[in-house]
Amino acid sequence: MLRITGEQFDELLEMVRGKLSKQDTTMRMAIPVTTKLEITLRYLATGDSFKSLEYLIRVPETTISRFLPHVLTDICCVLRPFINVPTTVEEWKKIEKVFLQRWNFPRCCGAIDGKHVLIKRPPGSGSVYYNYKKTYSIILFAMVDADYCFTYVDVGGNGRANDSAVFRNSSLNIAMENKTIGFPEDHVIIGDDAFPLRPDLMKPFSKHG
Repeated sequence: MLRITGEQFDELLEMVRGKLSKQDTTMRMAIPVTTKLEITLRYLATGDSFKSLEYLIRVPETTISRFLPHVLTDICCVLRPFINVPTTVEEWKKIEKVFLQRWNFPRCCGAIDGKHVLIKRPPGSGSVYYNYKKTYSIILFAMVDADYCFTYVDVGGNGRANDSAVFRNSSLNIAMENKTIGFPEDHVIIGDDAFPLRPDLMKPFSKHG
């Protein structure tokens, strides 16, 4: 249901418990941290509506709408150390070594792509978030290593933009162009045909022609 194991849930619970614990009052009992985390992970895993979660877990949807943003923020804070862009040549080459061993791809240090996440149109946004699939979305742009583990995440690009534009404006691209993250020379990251071809970014041959 939550797309994580029981052990992973318990570990995450201990990481956020101090941030999410609330004191009981004479007026009402505080919602247990376990319940808040279960609802939040269920919401992320399934996209259930707050009304559906209310029926499922017996917590009012208005209450869910109040605590959910705080739980998401706290999860981001405690997990931030687990997603770090390499900053030295040695760290990049550790990733490159696994790409070579597992995928027989030399000099590759990461794979990038974008994913549209459906949203309701924000009020007053016009067509900014309207994408080519004729829905409204924000873009999750990410880079992974050879084990599919995230090494960079950028969330929030408007759905009207394409992957190339999101990458161009990302802090990852800026750092690569400014040579501030130790990306080794003659190495590449890889992406699909939506991305530009350049010395440090490789993509498939064009399908045209």
